[in-house]
Amino acid sequence: MRLVLLGGVSLAILAGTPALAQHPVSNAAIVARLNALEAKVGALEARNADLEHQLADQKTAAAAAPAPAALASSGYPGTASGSGQPLPAAASGGADTAKAGVKTAQATSWTIVPQFNSPDGNFTFKPRGMLEIDYAGFDERKGGYKYNNGTSIRRGRFGFDGTAYKQLAWRIEGEWVDNKANLLDAYVAYTGVKNFTFTLGQLKVPAGLEADSSDAFNEFLERGMANTAFGAVGGERRVGATFAYANPWLTATAGLYGAGEAVDRNATTPGEVWGYNGRVTIEPINQPGRLIHLGGSAYHVQNFAANSVTLADRPNVRVDGGFLESVAITGTNPATGPQTGVKDATFYGLEGAGVLGPVSVQGEYSHMHLDRFGTAPSLDFDGYYVFGSVFLTGEARAFKGGLIDRLRPIRSFDPTKGNWGAFELAARYDRINLTDHDLSPLNHDGHAWTAALNWYLTGNVKLMFNYIRFEGANSPLVATPVTIYGTTAKGDAYATRLHIDF
Repeated sequence: MRLVLLGGVSLAILAGTPALAQHPVSNAAIVARLNALEAKVGALEARNADLEHQLADQKTAAAAAPAPAALASSGYPGTASGSGQPLPAAASGGADTAKAGVKTAQATSWTIVPQFNSPDGNFTFKPRGMLEIDYAGFDERKGGYKYNNGTSIRRGRFGFDGTAYKQLAWRIEGEWVDNKANLLDAYVAYTGVKNFTFTLGQLKVPAGLEADSSDAFNEFLERGMANTAFGAVGGERRVGATFAYANPWLTATAGLYGAGEAVDRNATTPGEVWGYNGRVTIEPINQPGRLIHLGGSAYHVQNFAANSVTLADRPNVRVDGGFLESVAITGTNPATGPQTGVKDATFYGLEGAGVLGPVSVQGEYSHMHLDRFGTAPSLDFDGYYVFGSVFLTGEARAFKGGLIDRLRPIRSFDPTKGNWGAFELAARYDRINLTDHDLSPLNHDGHAWTAALNWYLTGNVKLMFNYIRFEGANSPLVATPVTIYGTTAKGDAYATRLHIDF
């Protein structure tokens, strides 16, 4: 239908133009103009879909409550849509408010799940969750390791978001992974000062673009290997406090943290792990279909359990569970001799991303520095990833508040209307280098190439397909004896994921 319409418009234009009537136009020129018109129509459709989503979000927010405090997808809240609008004073509520003629909020509103609201708009309550089911098959190319093909529940999460007195936002969420239940987020945030948010509780430590963004929004099954390995040292979720500032083009956060929900103590480190961090991002351009994102983050952490640190990650898929690269620095009990092991760790990372229509690029560099006790030399490790992606259906990746935002298809999956959702192709190179000859004469250098196809049926449901070709020097994925299998592991993984979130 679109082609018929474009053809009719083009012929009408050609017939009504004297200059063109005197000079016949070739078929190739007509086809070129038709293609240009179709591209413009596609761009208009994408822009219209984005405006419709924004209007729907605004209607939902208006129906829910007049509180501008928003829970950020990263696990810590910020100002609503980065607007920085001041929060109104909390209303007195109750029957007197209604009698005074003040417009009240609806008791229940819907997006993909119901959101419950108090009549005066002071309180909201909404369930949240995520389910990811993976399957992976492996092809061992070198190293003799027997991979475990099969399925796994990568993430099973459920929790609640809410607001109280308009100026407080809270979240509590748990996760079921590997037959274990863990507390993820449990915090309260105060958003009553323009552009500022103060958060207290257990939350995700801001330390990188992928790590800080919601796991629901990443382009590949797993983050870059260095992000995961280094994040486990002093990132991820910790109990602490974060102070954040945000405006439409700048975000800045700083925090002080302890350990996670469970504090592990032993004779070597009777105190709790603690550290501090910071992250800054700038986005001089952030418009629909156009983005420049730059940022940096760092953290310092010390007082590790048993003065021991292990750096390791899998080859971009977790169904098998084997590490592609791993190094461990262990400590000793000071009661039996001089204290050894890791004294403290310092991480810093750089991040960048760009979007131009359906095409985008993104990358991060990560560095880990470990100081050791006594005269033992310090250690340095690093890693990075870079990827590019393109949407075959015309969508563009979005960022919000210095983080990756949800992708909404221009036309959500509905075969009865000929709509099939959004399709994205992506390719990534990912490397982690855990080589430091002051620790070991061996090289521990791993890398992986990943090709991805993502099918977004809706903004909350997607199917992901990853082909991963990986290699690691002196890898734990080498079976013994080394004289037979060598010291390098090579393999391929064919992985899929069903993702649902709300």
